[in-house]
Amino acid sequence: MNGDRYRIMADINMVPLIDVALVLLIIFMVMTPILVASQIKLNLPGAASGTAPTDKNLEIQIDKNGIIHFQGKVVSQDKLQEQVKAVFGPAPKQALQITADKDVPFDKVVLVMDAARQVGVQKMSIGVKRIPSGSSHR
Repeated sequence: MNGDRYRIMADINMVPLIDVALVLLIIFMVMTPILVASQIKLNLPGAASGTAPTDKNLEIQIDKNGIIHFQGKVVSQDKLQEQVKAVFGPAPKQALQITADKDVPFDKVVLVMDAARQVGVQKMSIGVKRIPSGSSHR
């Protein structure tokens, strides 16, 4: 009888472990798109009249090799339209920023703009690197 009263509890409380795991998962989910977007090297063209975006724009990036990146993922020209439609379908009035390396042919940028326009994107902007007024545009 006395032995039952002093029995050791051998249970492990899993709730704190699950809490920590979920917090880490959320941190990784938030940081991954930021890290992926920062790894795409773009040499943007300069413009003295460039302004910062006023709201959270979705962005399509075109690197110097002509590879299209949308939401941190590589997208082919053929699949771009359906990817943009999937994101912009519920909110076609959201702005889209197209950021292309300055060495990308202009026709590639126009094709991306056309694909976005065909699925109903109404607001678009071109990403540039801000240069001081009076500086050379080279």
